[in-house]
Amino acid sequence: MRPVRPDVALALLLAVGGLLELALTDLDPARPAAAVGLSLFGAAAMLLRTTRPLACLLVTVVLVVLAHVAALGMTLTGTLVVAFLLALASVGRYVPDRVSLAAVLGSATLFVVGSAFVGRPWDVVVALMACAAAWTAGRLLRGESRRSARLSSLADELATQQEQRTREAVQGERMRVARELHDSVAHLVSVMTLHAGGVRRRLDDDPERQEERDALLEVERLGREAVGELHRILGVLRTDDEPATSGVTSPQPRLADLPQLVARVAAAGVPVDLAVDGEEAQLSPGAELAAYRVVQEALTNVLKHGGGARTRVSVTYRPADVEVLVQDDGRAAGPGDGASTGLGLAGIRERVALHGGRVEAGPTPAGFRVRATLPVEEDA
Repeated sequence: MRPVRPDVALALLLAVGGLLELALTDLDPARPAAAVGLSLFGAAAMLLRTTRPLACLLVTVVLVVLAHVAALGMTLTGTLVVAFLLALASVGRYVPDRVSLAAVLGSATLFVVGSAFVGRPWDVVVALMACAAAWTAGRLLRGESRRSARLSSLADELATQQEQRTREAVQGERMRVARELHDSVAHLVSVMTLHAGGVRRRLDDDPERQEERDALLEVERLGREAVGELHRILGVLRTDDEPATSGVTSPQPRLADLPQLVARVAAAGVPVDLAVDGEEAQLSPGAELAAYRVVQEALTNVLKHGGGARTRVSVTYRPADVEVLVQDDGRAAGPGDGASTGLGLAGIRERVALHGGRVEAGPTPAGFRVRATLPVEEDA
């Protein structure tokens, strides 16, 4: 049910009030029809109160003047006076200053003159005070409405500024982290890689140190890869208007890159078997990266704590999800231990949970196992 407009409700209220007033007043039998019509017209004028305030005032002024003409057989009722005063207040609220003041002075003059002819001298003072009070009330409402609009605009502006400051603070913090990574971690890894390269070159003349040279060469390659990964992360943290470094646009690791990861771990002395079962399903890029990080984290734990334990990595594609399992037969790290990604298994759980998956990690009778399950994209 649609709510009744305030102007319509006010018109109905005045109409009912006017009829009740006439019904309770002892009138000349020849005059009720004219008095009723006058009262109803005054109530109907309220429909123009907000949309056409000057027209509303004009109608009520005419009705008041007619009511003062005794020869017409009409009656000035209290309801009609209320309608006139409401019209004055509406002009004070909705009409510009100069026009409002001129309209009020003219209509109030007619009302006061009419009161002087039919009433006592004191009625003129009362009529003048009533007109001034009604118009002043309208002006006060106009000022309050403007203040409310200004306050609302100011609140919106403050909210916008607060949101902007929040975005700037977040971006500033991201840039601070990016600078710290670039100035400390990336630099140290680069220096470490250069030192490893220097040692390797010193061994080039010794044919019996081929194994050491190969290990140092792998350290160099992993160092360069770490720097490239840091540059990619820095690119994510940068603002759009800042230049990106050369390593920013390198693709993120995927499950298809697991053979290279397994090969690197195997080259470090950990025997690793990789098995892929089922038809490859479509994961979101973030979920696929999370799955890759699970394997990377688990293999890093094996390198650090497994003592060269034999490890099996399996990826199983199912219609609804993808399962990644890393099982070793030694004593790998537990969920709370740190790892090369800087997150640990606890961080991996959070990363996988963001994509609707879950991670199970814990010891088994044969060693340590990490299992992650991630849902397949619905539109796959």
